[in-house]
Amino acid sequence: MENYVIGKQIGQGAYALVFLGYSKEHDAKVALKIYYKEKIKDLQRKKSIRREIKIMKRINHPNIVKLYDVIETED
Repeated sequence: MENYVIGKQIGQGAYALVFLGYSKEHDAKVALKIYYKEKIKDLQRKKSIRREIKIMKRINHPNIVKLYDVIETED
């Protein structure tokens, strides 16, 4: 996460928090969605999150949020 500066929290869901941030690599404001693995117990939900990430990686459209990076940690 050294390429990002994390700012204030701007959203929250059942499994994740969303923060305003800054990407040093892209010199741009970004939203950082951080999932907490300990809250995702259901196998179907894990599959759903992985599918969302896979789809977001492939999308490139000016009116849709661009996924720059996925960082997975051990915990």
